[in-house]
Amino acid sequence: MRINLIFYGIHTPLIDARILSVKPQYVIINTPHGLWSEISGTNIFQNMAAYKTAGIKIIGYITAGYEESGSNGSLDRKWYTLGMNQTLIKKMAEIDRVDGVFIDECSAFPDAGSMTYLKTLTDLVHSYGLITWGNVGQAKFDTWFFTKGGFDLMQSNEDWCGQNLSQVQRDWGNWISVTGLKPGCTSQAAFDLTVKAWQQGMAYCYITDSGYTALPLWLEDYARLLRDYEDKNKPI
Repeated sequence: MRINLIFYGIHTPLIDARILSVKPQYVIINTPHGLWSEISGTNIFQNMAAYKTAGIKIIGYITAGYEESGSNGSLDRKWYTLGMNQTLIKKMAEIDRVDGVFIDECSAFPDAGSMTYLKTLTDLVHSYGLITWGNVGQAKFDTWFFTKGGFDLMQSNEDWCGQNLSQVQRDWGNWISVTGLKPGCTSQAAFDLTVKAWQQGMAYCYITDSGYTALPLWLEDYARLLRDYEDKNKPI
């Protein structure tokens, strides 16, 4: 199912069972040798084989820290140096066997130095035959990410509410995802927003009412609505 589910919380058997039951196409997640597992040592995600058996593509998380200029969180700079990210990518590729790497906190309009930093990471990811998925967190960003930066997919705005698309979203929609956080949102409202994103040309959309460290209580119903929509709209 064409969902890019994002989950950064602690894994329990119930959490994993719920994700496995909806079978998103992609899950962006903290893998055993990803950033947050290395920082805290408390990530207990051990279900890689089950996810892969279910056909779910696993995208491991790192942050570029806006190419070492500073993360929005409280992370020490050592966690997003070029060398650290190269180490994390190698571990996730060689030990976790991820399907791709999500590079958070990319500058939307990188300068020459930032371009070199990011391209070094995408080249490394591609050397393992994996997907590169960047995040700028906004609707407007440089087409360089696609034309020269080596990014296969890009996460754009995280406040998706059905608004008009930017030029880069219109031109490159097949390679762009959007997300939305809507407290109090229902499965029907999340479904409507996701379908609107698809109809406007976005490749992926994930809507949640509870942030990225918890799953919506209505996740299964949201998935059912989307699956029914996909079944009814399959090309003949």
